[in-house]
Amino acid sequence: MCNSNVPPADADLNVNVSPKDAIKSISKSELATHNAPASAWCAVHATDPDGNYIPGHVVLDITSFASRHPGGDLILLAAGKDASVLFETYHPRGVPRTLVKKLQIGIMEKGSFEESFYSWDSDFYGVLKRRVVERLEERGLSRRGSAEIWIKALLLLGGFWFSLSQMYVNTDSLLVAALWSIAMGFFAAMIGTNIQHDGNHGAFAQSKFVNKCAGWTLDMIGASAFTWEFQHMLGHHPY
Repeated sequence: MCNSNVPPADADLNVNVSPKDAIKSISKSELATHNAPASAWCAVHATDPDGNYIPGHVVLDITSFASRHPGGDLILLAAGKDASVLFETYHPRGVPRTLVKKLQIGIMEKGSFEESFYSWDSDFYGVLKRRVVERLEERGLSRRGSAEIWIKALLLLGGFWFSLSQMYVNTDSLLVAALWSIAMGFFAAMIGTNIQHDGNHGAFAQSKFVNKCAGWTLDMIGASAFTWEFQHMLGHHPY
């Protein structure tokens, strides 16, 4: 993911290049300051011109690209940090090297990040990604949205609101109200593990707005989509 006419990431920059061709070396502390939508930088592990992984990290400016990102503004979760795990795991078809080159603004200082304990260039990981993509194509499924997802969502939302209403109107029987509250809890759990999960992953629909609305159903059942994104995508998935 490095330009062929510049040194690879984390390399010694004391080379004979003109100021115009020089590439910026960025510290970990400087990267961390660009962690907001108004100025969002992230680091991803480097590759050579042939696409092979090499030690080091390149820095990408994703500020303006975030609005065009196919997966929505989820990309901003990567701002200010090493996003190599997110970069790899969320793109089973890969990311065009031309796009990475276009967004690249520098390289990380040597030793800024430890090398990943994941073997991204292993045969297993490559085969796994390819089989996932092939399976989706074999079944004619899109990575985002499907009729099955919408039908399931309507059933879960209908069940939740109907159970909630019944819990309130059945005031004459504690047992009946308790049973409806249990049903409401079941539907709420299913909304949390299905609708909001798919929405906050950007997979509920093709529309970024609809995905955001689906994600907000977590707030509807009493939690927070905002905190879930950080906990789940930055705390759960990478590990």
